[in-house]
Amino acid sequence: MKKTYSIEGMSCNGCRGHVEKSLLNVTGVADVSVDLEDAQATIESQHEVPLDNLEEALQDSQYSIQPLKVD
Repeated sequence: MKKTYSIEGMSCNGCRGHVEKSLLNVTGVADVSVDLEDAQATIESQHEVPLDNLEEALQDSQYSIQPLKVD
């Protein structure tokens, strides 16, 4: 399963790396790819990972995560 999320608060590659590392530590997340320019993270997992778990991984940082809205 692959889902894309909007990430707010990133401004450099250090930010991108921090977000990737934090999200990779969430139970159930198999892979994370963060696009700094588009401010998005694509998360791959075997099963649905609750948004609360992803938010918790970033709670002590300046970053926020939201599901990407598809028009």
